[in-house]
Amino acid sequence: MKLFYLLLVLGLISCKTRSKKQTIESKLQLDSMAFQQIQNTNDFWEFSKFVLEYPESEFFYTALQKYHSTRDAYFDSIDMPIIDCFRNCANIQIKGDQRILFEHKLVKLEALHDSLLNFYLNDEYDESKPEKKYIEDVYGKPQEISKGHIQVQYINDSCAVLQNVMKEISCSIFSYKKYLSQKWYHKKWEKLEIEERDHLNFLFYNRLIIFGWDEEYVVPPPPPPPTEYEK
Repeated sequence: MKLFYLLLVLGLISCKTRSKKQTIESKLQLDSMAFQQIQNTNDFWEFSKFVLEYPESEFFYTALQKYHSTRDAYFDSIDMPIIDCFRNCANIQIKGDQRILFEHKLVKLEALHDSLLNFYLNDEYDESKPEKKYIEDVYGKPQEISKGHIQVQYINDSCAVLQNVMKEISCSIFSYKKYLSQKWYHKKWEKLEIEERDHLNFLFYNRLIIFGWDEEYVVPPPPPPPTEYEK
């Protein structure tokens, strides 16, 4: 009997290990196929979407480079600067020493998810957090949604935590979409119809703006007060 239970436990462990391995392999295949489909596009939002959806992918940094090159080429072609979205942008900075700042305040990596989710929710309609707007759901009913975007800044060649930060951002956006699925359709995310889920995913297609700097920007000190002669 003891041998039976031992074999049962070993069998369960083996099944879980095999299942986890299959899940990882399946995910790797998905991100590989996804990257192949977009690698030649000039739409920089496709690369932004990819790094959010597959933050652990081996193609992450390749997609990131393509995001920067295609975005810069686009804005150069229309002779316009990249526009800041002000209060509607959650500002996330990765400093050269890998510290993370959320809205200019130091935050731990594990706290980033909740900070960003609260930013999106803005239950108290804080004027320093994003506005809300009404859009139609798949059934034509007006629904409230955050205007929140995410702006990530990092230092080139000094961004060891960037993929982890993107993973937290991805998780927080998914949490917000699950919140909307309950609020709009009164269903858990897993119970949504394909059209409902695709529509919610589409609404977050272009919510991420990324900047990579060659060196850390330091705010210059204020000028000294004028002397008596200068006055």
